[in-house]
Amino acid sequence: MIKHTQGFVALSSVLILTAIFLVITISLSTQSILALDTADTLIGRDKAKYLAHSCLEYARMELIKSLDYQGNESIMMDSGNCEIGLITGVGNFDRELRVKATLDDYHYYLEDMIETVGPVMQIKTSRRVEKF
Repeated sequence: MIKHTQGFVALSSVLILTAIFLVITISLSTQSILALDTADTLIGRDKAKYLAHSCLEYARMELIKSLDYQGNESIMMDSGNCEIGLITGVGNFDRELRVKATLDDYHYYLEDMIETVGPVMQIKTSRRVEKF
C-alpha cells in the first residue's frame, strides 16, 4: 500500500510542476509578444516623425525660394506621404506652416510659426501638435 501512495505523490508533483512551468512559459511568451508590438509601434511612430520633419524642411526651403509659395500640396515618398497645409500669412513676416505625415496607421503633425522668412529664416516656435 505504501508503493501506491508514493506513486500518487510523485505523479501529483510532476503534474503540479508541469502546470507551474506552463504558466511561467505562457506569461513570458505573452510579455515577449507585447514587447515586440510596443517596439513596432514606437518604430512606426518614429518613422512618421522623421517623415514629417523632412516634409517640414522641404516646405521651409520652398518658402525661402519664393515668398509666394502657398503649400497646400501632397508629397508621396517611399515610406508614406506628407501633406503640407495652406501656409497662412503673406510676405516675409508672420507665416504659419503646418505639415502632416502619414505612414501606415501612424500620423504625425508639426506646426511652425515663422517670424521672418528671409534673408535668414527665424522661427518663433516649431512644435508637434495633435491635430489641425
